[in-house]
Amino acid sequence: MAEPALNTLVRQDKTPIYRQIYQILLSELDSGLYDETAMMPSEKELCDRFDVERNTVRKALSLLVEEKRVIRRPGLGTELIRPGAPVGQNPVGPLSLFITQVDYLHAVGGESFHLRLIHNLNRRLGELGGAMLFKPVEQSGDITELICSVSAGGIIFDSFIEKNYYTQALKTGIPCISVNQYSPLMTSIVSDNFGGAYEAARQILDGGHERVAFILGKTSFDSCRERLRGIKQLYAERNLELRQEYLIQGDWLFSSGAAAAAQIAKMPEAERPTAVFAFNDDMAYGCYNALTRLGFRIPDDISIVGFDNSDRYADMFPPISTVDVNLPSIIEYAAWYLAESFTGRAPRQAVRIETQTVFCDKGTIKTL
Repeated sequence: MAEPALNTLVRQDKTPIYRQIYQILLSELDSGLYDETAMMPSEKELCDRFDVERNTVRKALSLLVEEKRVIRRPGLGTELIRPGAPVGQNPVGPLSLFITQVDYLHAVGGESFHLRLIHNLNRRLGELGGAMLFKPVEQSGDITELICSVSAGGIIFDSFIEKNYYTQALKTGIPCISVNQYSPLMTSIVSDNFGGAYEAARQILDGGHERVAFILGKTSFDSCRERLRGIKQLYAERNLELRQEYLIQGDWLFSSGAAAAAQIAKMPEAERPTAVFAFNDDMAYGCYNALTRLGFRIPDDISIVGFDNSDRYADMFPPISTVDVNLPSIIEYAAWYLAESFTGRAPRQAVRIETQTVFCDKGTIKTL
């Protein structure tokens, strides 16, 4: 049987389409096909070439980013990282100050998203010749002295931070970015929370589930509000009622997922949800753990979906269906913006950079 052409995808192959595209592009990179331009084709060109959706192309390119073969530059495209090039190429340089709230790190080691963000961003900045100082702060206070004392060249705000911190930082004239929370005051890098929640909820509804519980995060977070908005949009399109008793308040932590499970278990069987969508994986696994301890089988009795695609619980629980927030792209954009800010090339106008989310079906949605 003849080998498929270099740009031909085998749709019947068990290998995911995005990984086939990645393998093709990797082979082309190894052959030096793009050396002359030092740039990959645009996402649109790749979509047209392989006849796939943009999400599929982005997943393939993300694998190349993870292997440090290319770097994504928002507004410019995907640039090659040449073999043998010094690690400090396009260095971030000065010290970056990473500011997060103390309560994000409380209880069982903190929320997995923040821990992964801190670890991976620190590593990426180090690869680019820079450094990062991690500083947890209280919900309110003065950080002017802190900023001046460390001679920070750039400031990264993690998720929801009180507005007074933003204004204090901006007054110093130091380049600032917000990650995982939109602020009109500065360039913000966020996930497509609306689209991710919409797609996850669609997968649940298409599985035949009519009674779905949603474990919400803190409503002060844009990510929580945007995910809820995506769900409301889907329900409105299908003329479905989003019942208030199925909106269960959580706080992003594992323990609140367990508390939600206890609340669900007490509901009369005829009213009990057949599926649960938690707004992050910490709460999803907390719910999973508590429900199984109460005798429920996942997904036979109750289906469970999370959000974040965290590997934090890989050694403790089976994988759950979830939404991948594309953390590598968030980190790459943050590092790019800081590097461009230090050299004076970053756009002065505050912009919103939104990374694409992808639903990951891991078999925890039962079809009714």
